[in-house]
Amino acid sequence: MKFLKDVIYLCIISLLIASCGQIYYTYKYQPTREINVYYNRDTQLNQKIIKVIQNADKFVYFGIYTFTRTDIKDALLGAKKRGLDVRGITDRKQLTEISSQGKIIEELKNAGIPILTQDHLAIMHLKTVVTDKQYASGSFNWTSAATNLNDEVLEIGSDESVRYQYEKILKKIFAQYAG
Repeated sequence: MKFLKDVIYLCIISLLIASCGQIYYTYKYQPTREINVYYNRDTQLNQKIIKVIQNADKFVYFGIYTFTRTDIKDALLGAKKRGLDVRGITDRKQLTEISSQGKIIEELKNAGIPILTQDHLAIMHLKTVVTDKQYASGSFNWTSAATNLNDEVLEIGSDESVRYQYEKILKKIFAQYAG
């Protein structure tokens, strides 16, 4: 009788172990690899940028050529108030020649957000934001014209490999101009 009981216990344990293995391999965690490309005539790209910023938990890094949208500025200020590491870089010529961009950058700096400018003769032409969860990059400047008038695209993704590449590039640029 004891032998039969031991065999039944072993069978039950074996079935439980096999079930756990099946569940693990069926439902194991897979990192999100979603990538979407948006066209500004089909969607409000500024709202997509704001959502990327609002979904961040640890940091928001950005490089932007032209920046005149106050709603995106407000999202960056909100991220800073939530305790996130927020930092960016912008184009020197755009900063000095577009007064509304100068005001936005000044407000971000006054809130404790470090904003760098490039110091070479060419332009800093990035239009990129990266967070600990997502990235967004494309032809979309953070302006009303880019939102409402121009033909613009914006790629947003959560593929960790691509996201990390954008993070490395922005960190390299920050280090280069931190001087």
